[in-house]
Amino acid sequence: MDFISFGEILFDVFPDKATLGGAPLNVAGHLTKLGLNGAILSAVGNDELGKRALNEIEALGLSTDMIATLDYETGKAIITLNGKNAEYEFNDPCAWDNIPLQALPENVTLIYYGTLAQRGNSKNTLKELLNSVQSQHRFFDVNIRKHFYSDEIIKEGVENATILKLNDEEVDIVLDALKIEMRGYRGLEELFKEYNLDLILLTKGKEGTMCFKNKWYRVPCAPVEVVDTVGAGDSLSAGFLASYIKTGDLEKSLLFGSHIADYVVTKRGAIPEYDDNLVQYLKGISLI
Repeated sequence: MDFISFGEILFDVFPDKATLGGAPLNVAGHLTKLGLNGAILSAVGNDELGKRALNEIEALGLSTDMIATLDYETGKAIITLNGKNAEYEFNDPCAWDNIPLQALPENVTLIYYGTLAQRGNSKNTLKELLNSVQSQHRFFDVNIRKHFYSDEIIKEGVENATILKLNDEEVDIVLDALKIEMRGYRGLEELFKEYNLDLILLTKGKEGTMCFKNKWYRVPCAPVEVVDTVGAGDSLSAGFLASYIKTGDLEKSLLFGSHIADYVVTKRGAIPEYDDNLVQYLKGISLI
C-alpha cells in the first residue's frame, strides 16, 4: 500500500446540489488517478448520502475497505451563498467525527492527515494510526476550518510530520500555536529547523506555490482560465506527493503539483476526469 489518507468525507451541500469532497478524499482521489495504491481511513453514515459517497469513491478507483458505515449522519458542509461569498456550517456530530480504527498495514509510504477530523473522537484514531504504522512520509495539511483546531492539534500535527503544508493565511496561526515569534518566511524557516521537517509547502493562491528545504523554491500559477478553485490545493498536494514519492526530486515535484492544480481549476469539481492531453503527459513523464 502506497498511502493512507485519514479524515473527513463530506458533501458540500448547496441550495441546488450536493457534491462529494473533503480534503483527505480529494487528495486520495488524485493520488489514485496518479497511479498510487491506497485507501482513505474514514466513515460515512448509514444514510442515502453515505451510500452515494461509497459509490462515487468506488467509481474513482479508490478503495473503500477502510471506510466505516456508522449510525451517524454522513458529513455535510451546508453552504449559504451571500453574494460572492460562501458561508458554511458542518453538521455536528457526524460520521467522520467517530472514525473507528481498522485493520492497518505495518507500513506505507505516505500518511496524509489534517486538522478538521480531529475535532471529535477521530483524533484518538489518528494517534493510533501514527503510532502503529511506519511511513516514509507524513504529510500534515493544516487546512484550518473555522474554530475546529487548537494549538495542541497543530503542535502535535507538526511534531508527527515530515512534510508541512499550509497556505499564506494560516502562517501566523501556525507560528502562534508553536510559539515562534518570528513572522513570515523567517518564522517558517525557524519552524523547519526546530521541528526537523523534510520540507514545507506554502500555497499562496494566485501567486503560486513555494517550498522550503534549506532554501526557498517558487512556482507561479499558469495563465489559465479559472472555472472552479474547489480542491485546487488538494490536487496540488497530491500531484506533488505522487511525483516526490516516485522521483524524490523536489523541484520537479513542485512543478508537477502546480501543473495538476492548474489543470483542475479549469474544470468543475475537485476531482475532475483527466483528459487525453493530461493522460498522455503523465505517461510521457512515466508517472502513470
